[in-house]
This record gives sequence, C-alpha cells and structure tokens, in this order.
Amino acid sequence: MSVQSSSRAASAVTGTDLAGVTVRDLQKALVFYRDTLGMQPSVVSENGAEFHLADGTTFGLWQPPESENMAPGFGLMFSVGDAAASAQAVRERGGEISEPFESPVCYMAMGKDSEGNTLIVHQKKSTDEHKPSRQARTLTTINGIDMAGYFVTDPQRAIDFYRDVLGLTPTEITPGRGSEFELADGSTFGVWSMPDNRRGGFVMFAVDSVRAKAAELRSRGVELSDVTETPNCFMAFGPDPEGTAVILHQRKGHG
Repeated sequence: MSVQSSSRAASAVTGTDLAGVTVRDLQKALVFYRDTLGMQPSVVSENGAEFHLADGTTFGLWQPPESENMAPGFGLMFSVGDAAASAQAVRERGGEISEPFESPVCYMAMGKDSEGNTLIVHQKKSTDEHKPSRQARTLTTINGIDMAGYFVTDPQRAIDFYRDVLGLTPTEITPGRGSEFELADGSTFGVWSMPDNRRGGFVMFAVDSVRAKAAELRSRGVELSDVTETPNCFMAFGPDPEGTAVILHQRKGHG
C-alpha cells in the first residue's frame, strides 16, 4: 500500500463510536433515558453516562463543566483510525475542524458541518471494555440505534459536506429530503429535512413494537406523536429534556 493510500485509510470514517447529547442537567437527563425510556447505563460518572446497547451501538450523555460554556446539543463521534490524519483531510477538503486533542481513552478533533452541527472525528486508544446491555428483551426494550443524524435546512448542501468533505458514501438519497450513509461498522448516519425546517440532532432507538413502547411512555407522561407508518418501518416522535428528537423505530417484520 502506498503512503497516500495508507493515509487515506487512516483518515477514513469507519463508523460511529457514539451518538449523544450535551446536557444542562445530567440527573434530569438520566431520569429520562434510564427511568422513562428504560435504557440501562453501563457507565455513570459525575459528568456523564454511557449506554452500551445490545446491537453494539453507544449512546451518551455529557454535562460539561460550567467553565467550558458549551451549549446543550447533539453530536456524533465518527470513528477513524487516525484523528490527526482525518482532521487534516477534512481541512484539505474545505472543512473547519480543531487540532486533535487527547483524553485518557481517545484522540479527537471537533468541528462543524455545513449547518453548524457538531462534527467529531474520534480515534479510540483501545477496544471498549464495556459490554453491550444484557437487558432481557421485550417488545418495549430499546435494543440499539437504527440511525442517528441531523435535521437540516439544505439537504443537498449537507449531503455534499458529508460525502465530499468527510468522505462518507451515500447509500440512499431522497432528492430534496436527505440521505442515509451506512458505515462499515453497521451503523447508519442520516441527514434529513423536515417540513417545519427544524434543526438539531435526532436518534432512532430500535424497539420491537413502537405501538407498545409508545403506550408505555405515554403512561409515564411522555408526549409523543401518533405512530406513523412508512413502507419500511413504524415510528413515533418525541423530544428529550434538551429538545433532541427521540424517535422510536420499528423495522417491519418485528413485533
């Protein structure tokens, strides 16, 4: 393999290491995701929590120190082999991203996409020590993340960014609406426009029965949309305490 090919391989996005929310109040967010949605955290610290789900995906909550002045919001950590090489590639393609910095468990660089959404390239130092949730599976158990992504106002511009700057390959483009990107680790990222031009992040949590899960959540006081049907799935929508769109998602053939 040539040096150039090796560099491309190191900088390539191979999956999503984590989808998550930066929150104002970690305990309030934990109550929602743990006690209301029924997701079992595998890691809880003073400033955050992670949920390692049965399909191998990871969802996270993070309350930054007040000194960091970080606004609440949604973000995705895109998995790469070399954060420095990936950040350099993003800049060479016209994107804006920080220099990589080191944490005890990873290297990462942070930037923005074409609509100002958070973009993180993430290089793990080692394999995750945490196992996926072994929660007993019922019709209402959240089993994983079917898709995470962003609502955008200009879907073509967003597709161009993630294809041409971040280097993702679109797998399903709906003209005027958005696209999905299926990544090498089996995760799916998406950018979609909505009729109300909403912005921000969304996460589709996989369940075996949207109707059963929606009924369970309504009994706990959660406001949700009616269950809607598409040719491929059933969905119901509702916001978390920070306004991030939580979507219950049932692929057809389940439940």
